[in-house]
Amino acid sequence: MMELSKRVQTMTSSPTLKLVQIKKQLQAQGKVILDFGAGEPDFPTPDNIKEAGIAAIRANFTKYTPTSGIAELKKAIRAAYRAEQEYEAQDAQIVVSPGSKYGLFILLQALIEPGDEVIVPLPYWVSYPEMVRFCGGKAVFADHLQGQPRFALTASSYVSRWSKRTKAVIVNSPSNPTGMVMKAGELAELIGFFRKKNVLVVVDDCYRKILYGDGKYPPPLSLVPAASEHVAVVCSLSKSYAMTGWRLGYTIAPEPLAAAMTRIQEHSTSNPCSISQKAAVEALTGGQETVRAMVEEYRLRRDYFARRVDAIGEIPYALPDGAFYFFADFSHYIGRKKLQDDGQLAMDILEKLNVILVPGSAFGAPGHLRISYATSMQDIRAGLDKLEAYLKS
Repeated sequence: MMELSKRVQTMTSSPTLKLVQIKKQLQAQGKVILDFGAGEPDFPTPDNIKEAGIAAIRANFTKYTPTSGIAELKKAIRAAYRAEQEYEAQDAQIVVSPGSKYGLFILLQALIEPGDEVIVPLPYWVSYPEMVRFCGGKAVFADHLQGQPRFALTASSYVSRWSKRTKAVIVNSPSNPTGMVMKAGELAELIGFFRKKNVLVVVDDCYRKILYGDGKYPPPLSLVPAASEHVAVVCSLSKSYAMTGWRLGYTIAPEPLAAAMTRIQEHSTSNPCSISQKAAVEALTGGQETVRAMVEEYRLRRDYFARRVDAIGEIPYALPDGAFYFFADFSHYIGRKKLQDDGQLAMDILEKLNVILVPGSAFGAPGHLRISYATSMQDIRAGLDKLEAYLKS
């Protein structure tokens, strides 16, 4: 039997994608599953975006495109960041990829050498440590579990983990899984420190349009003007525009890094999907009413979640600033039910209630559960009714 490479042997499966497979298997058995594990909007892609994709097909826009994205889409991305963050990006800085996950993957491939360290947030999105490890690097964790207020994203948590081997820092704001947003002052302090250390700060801002506060989103690319060569952003259309299946994201990075990423993409995917790029142009330049409507619905669900969790009691959490996840500490109930850990709790809930939750250990946070409220209010009520009865039994 052939021997697989050592780098792939060290890589684990995505726990969140594994839950998708479990859900489909259970549904095939005829079970009605309430899915609070999904990391994707339950809304359909807005009609204007779908029509743009259909128009691209009818116009036969179905051939290869430039590797790093079509000019029309890059123009739309530049306009969006100019309006939202007062940052004037150049076409040579933009790399459009088949999803922001792939954009981050090739960014790390272009940057990280074996032995390099990358500081990632704790709790982390499940793919960060795996990507770093695949590059031969080492993930070092900026701990946001122990601080107060709960889950707060602080510059000091990153600065304290710096070493001479640090090559990059990943900030996820709003965070998956906690929904926390790094405040402008903290982000500016972080960028200023790592600029002096010649370390790249990568901001994963996939959820930046899903915010519940009235304040402006801290703009990483323009917050510290002198640090423009030390900051990159990785963004997705999947979350904001309910376009998960369209597989399109983009990176804005210093030009030499963007050029290196483009070379990797040339020899891997060739280019992002032509049809999805046309749909993305409409997403960024068309009306944003559907985005605002989705965010308002998420806000109502978040607030309902908070009221219900407060009523259950003994579940510490921090109210999310953005994204669509409720991340909470279920240690009290793990102990009360004499379960081994959060994984066993999630499995017990799945087997007895047909409700999918994601164990916090998948994000480096034992004792916690991530509950997605990117599902209907009807399912949320039904799921929380079941969960409350189970926890109090």
